[in-house]
Amino acid sequence: MKTSRDNAPDMDAAKSSPPPEAQDVTVEELLEAISRMTASEPHVRCREGGGPLAPLATALNRLSNRLSAAPVGTEDIFGPQTLVAQSHSIMITCDTEARIRFINATFPGLTPKDVVGTSLYRWLMPDIVERTRELVQRVLTTGEFAKIESQGVSDYGTPWLSTQLGPIKEGERIVGFTAINTDITELKHAQLRLERSNHELECFAYVASHDLHEPLRKIQSFGDRLKSTSAEGLGVEGRDYLERMLKAAVRMRGLIDDLLTYSRVSSTNRPFTSVDLAAIAREVLEDLSAMTERTGASVTLGELPVLEADPTQIRQLLQNLVANALKFHREGVPPVVSVRATLEPRLQRCELRVEDNGIGIEEKYTERIFNVFQRLHGRNQYEGSGIGLAICRKIAERHGGTISARSTPGEGTTFLVSLPFRQHAAP
Repeated sequence: MKTSRDNAPDMDAAKSSPPPEAQDVTVEELLEAISRMTASEPHVRCREGGGPLAPLATALNRLSNRLSAAPVGTEDIFGPQTLVAQSHSIMITCDTEARIRFINATFPGLTPKDVVGTSLYRWLMPDIVERTRELVQRVLTTGEFAKIESQGVSDYGTPWLSTQLGPIKEGERIVGFTAINTDITELKHAQLRLERSNHELECFAYVASHDLHEPLRKIQSFGDRLKSTSAEGLGVEGRDYLERMLKAAVRMRGLIDDLLTYSRVSSTNRPFTSVDLAAIAREVLEDLSAMTERTGASVTLGELPVLEADPTQIRQLLQNLVANALKFHREGVPPVVSVRATLEPRLQRCELRVEDNGIGIEEKYTERIFNVFQRLHGRNQYEGSGIGLAICRKIAERHGGTISARSTPGEGTTFLVSLPFRQHAAP
């Protein structure tokens, strides 16, 4: 039986053996580390240990640190070259003379050699060349991005493209531009079909409304004549029926006029011009002065910008919103209306706000009120056809904008209209 004294020599031998980390690194370990590093494992670490091979192990670990921290190379399968090669978008780089220097893909039947070195404008439809030149020049001059929709040219048709233009910089100097083209042919065809359908519906609404005026005019005319010549012979009940008929005819005329106005928003487009919203707002308040005095309202105008728009339609939009604020006031509480705008220079837009202290509406109805002929109150409470806000939405959308409402019952409503400063496409 061994005693603790008998075990002592073994313990001393263990204490004298160096730990694995301090043992000499082997040639096999070095070769394995090199093999893994060359097999796309730059993060591999090699035991350094001691002995004559330790400096080589240390050098390999330093190289591993640098490779792990380095960005992915352009030849890496996960790098930008793969993104460009497999992109469905046609990516082009051009010099300042608009000569194509690189293209990642072309139309069927063409190779990059057929395109590189040619002018970008050669591949555009003639009617879009000058507009594209202007945008390219703006990019080269200002360094800002630009976007345009156009049709390209190839032996396989004329696909619709959405092109994003951007500057290429060498230091602070602009030396060319990029053009990233996305095929939107299917989307454009669907859009054109929808526009044709909408145009047909608008024409139908216009013709139907216009043709209804004549029989309605006769109803009112003969009703007025009957009232003036034979009212006494009709009796009390007959006169009541006649009054109801004439009031219904007046309401019908109002509905037809509003429907005509709604259809004309898109069917009778006028060119966009520079519009001073402040001047338009003052004209609107002058037109509504009688309504303002009758309700005892207080209307204030804040800072309002100048933007590109259809002045007639912008005036109608403002008049509808302010008249709406004056009409839906609380009983015994004079309307307080504020018209102002906040600017968003980064987005090149402004937000027009028309705020009142009126009856307000429940939040769940703030989208419904912009539909045609939608009313939240009885005709006896508030007059109107229920189409005014639908006209406002259509005007805002025609200008590339949006309209929404925020409201609290019993406290008031704020209408928010977002509009661009500039119009980049024909109305």
